[in-house]
Amino acid sequence: MKKNIITNNLKFKRMNKQNFCFVIAIIFFGVQQMMSQTIVQGTSSMSRSDLAFAAKAGFNLSSLGGDSRYDYAAKPGFHIGGLVEIPFSDEILLQPEALLSFQGNGAYFDEDINLLYLSIPLIAKYNVWDELYVEAGPQLGLLLSNNIDRETYGNSYVNDPDVNSLDVGLAIGAGYRLDENFYFQIRFNPGFVNVIEDFKSKNRVMQLSACYFF
Repeated sequence: MKKNIITNNLKFKRMNKQNFCFVIAIIFFGVQQMMSQTIVQGTSSMSRSDLAFAAKAGFNLSSLGGDSRYDYAAKPGFHIGGLVEIPFSDEILLQPEALLSFQGNGAYFDEDINLLYLSIPLIAKYNVWDELYVEAGPQLGLLLSNNIDRETYGNSYVNDPDVNSLDVGLAIGAGYRLDENFYFQIRFNPGFVNVIEDFKSKNRVMQLSACYFF
């Protein structure tokens, strides 16, 4: 029976990853089609040469917001990846990103919770003043690895606790363009999905980032 439970759990995780990849493909295909249509129809002065690519890295301060019965302390981490900046006007830009994000929760019982996500934010940026931007958009996360097991809960589980491999949330923040190469961001990412089934354990991540445009 234990073998069946493990097999079903692996199938469930594979299914979640397949659904995640399908959703991501649809989002980026839609963005690409919208860009191509805009350029072909001549409704915008944007061309493919206007696209700007950047490397991104920064600091995470994360926790699992939720149940007050447990010690949800902040955990430091980092993120690294890349992005593309797509201008639609002088004030409005679209910024898809792909990041490896090391996050989790500190001092949960006797052991930190460590989570590694592939995060895919799809950010809309609006230039509010000078080189200052406000940013907001949806974010999807695919959990690549974690250290959550029944030992984390003092053996209160017969089997390892169920962990959601897919996270859905928001990314809200601001950015400042220092010059043509450097762009700095501060962002808060609240998740809507419990990381651990049957526990209030949603991702809460504060990020400070530096981007370098090529």
